[in-house]
Amino acid sequence: MTERVIGELSPHPAIKRPTLPLWQNALVIIITLTYLICELAFNSRLLDLVGSLSTPDDIHSMERYGRALTAIAAALLVLQLVLAGNAWLKRRGIDFPLLYVASMVFSLCLLTGVVTWQTVERVIEHQVAQSTGEFRQKSLLAQLYQQSLIDGHQTLEGIPLDPDGGQRQTWTSPSGKAFLAMLPLLMSSVSRYHQLLESEAAQNLRDSISVQEGGILGYYKAWLAARTEIYKDYLDYDKITQTEVRYHGEIIPARLDWEAFFMLEVVQNRLRDRLSLPRQSRIRPEYPKDDALKQFALQLQAPHLDYAVQQQLPHLQAALASYGAGGVNEKQGEDAARAVIVPPIALMFSLLGALTHLAKLLYLLLLPLSAALLYITSWRPVRLLNRHPLTFPVLLICLLLGMFSVMNNSITASPAYHALRQGLQGADVAITGEPSTLSGGTLLRVIHAVSIGQSYSYPLNHALRENLLMGFDFGYEAREN
Repeated sequence: MTERVIGELSPHPAIKRPTLPLWQNALVIIITLTYLICELAFNSRLLDLVGSLSTPDDIHSMERYGRALTAIAAALLVLQLVLAGNAWLKRRGIDFPLLYVASMVFSLCLLTGVVTWQTVERVIEHQVAQSTGEFRQKSLLAQLYQQSLIDGHQTLEGIPLDPDGGQRQTWTSPSGKAFLAMLPLLMSSVSRYHQLLESEAAQNLRDSISVQEGGILGYYKAWLAARTEIYKDYLDYDKITQTEVRYHGEIIPARLDWEAFFMLEVVQNRLRDRLSLPRQSRIRPEYPKDDALKQFALQLQAPHLDYAVQQQLPHLQAALASYGAGGVNEKQGEDAARAVIVPPIALMFSLLGALTHLAKLLYLLLLPLSAALLYITSWRPVRLLNRHPLTFPVLLICLLLGMFSVMNNSITASPAYHALRQGLQGADVAITGEPSTLSGGTLLRVIHAVSIGQSYSYPLNHALRENLLMGFDFGYEAREN
């Protein structure tokens, strides 16, 4: 019907019609819509990543998917431009063979995608490679701070509290995830927050170690496994009838009962090594379970965490030069910088790509629709829409960006966010050794718009991923915090 109407309208020069043939226009619409669904679904998964405990491999995997989608977005723009150029030439009597046009379209789209992929990768890797040792070290500390917020060990003063007095529900909400995606970059790149990161480093490291081990229950299971291994040794030992027995290089008396065997120093040393405990620790063969493992936590887990922090904290507080090029901590520093830099950049590219192609999709739909409607009515708004089909999509995108800049959510309306905004006014942003063109206040305004856009679009994006993409995880498998 639409094709017949547009065909009958062809004698009317006042009516603006699609540049592309109808089938090409429909093809571009379908491809663009498919891209938008994938981009928005990726967007929701990216927020899931920054709102949970993730590894460098998770970050790298999501980064690749993000670069691929950005490359596809650029290739789609080139696709439409090449098809429009070919249609323009055809109307002027220059008609290329179909195979030649298809080859040209494929080659240019592929070239654009590859160049875009490489460009985005170089932008990120340049920032990572040029980042200072201080930024890399503070990125590690900022990640620990972020993880403590996520797992509920840390609360941020001025952020709304959950009914139970914590903030875990806040940080797992879309607005909380969007804020957490940006927070490490702000804290590691602005010097006035470095003292806070350093003062909280020991406690945040302790909390991180506990979470990685599965908390008190995870460490209790590790103790059970170690005790089981010792008990197997005891069963073998108990079968020996000699007066003395050699056990792991030491002579021990024979025919000891289970508890006496367990408390031998050679056994205790094996347990200390297995459970990462200091040498003065004494491990018992039994701990009561009816007190919610409080004795176990006090007598075993607490010394273990103290010992682990004592071992790992000097590494975090190593000289800044050790995180730079050629330093012993260079790889760890680069991973930390990448984990801090990638999520904000990926979210910004994702949001810009989605908005750009949303405008393009509206343009592709509105032009033929308005042309068909003019066959039925000459209503002035329809004529304006037909005459300026790109105006409405561009105005809509500008309106959305403007709304994102002034709207608030539970995070951006909080006292903590206002304190952050005041603290960043005039502050310098330092990632590389070169002066940054962005001030802290400008960076926060960009982050504000991205955060609001992400938080309000997350429910739709998540529904698209779960229902249309069948829960595709984009290389990130969520773990229990």
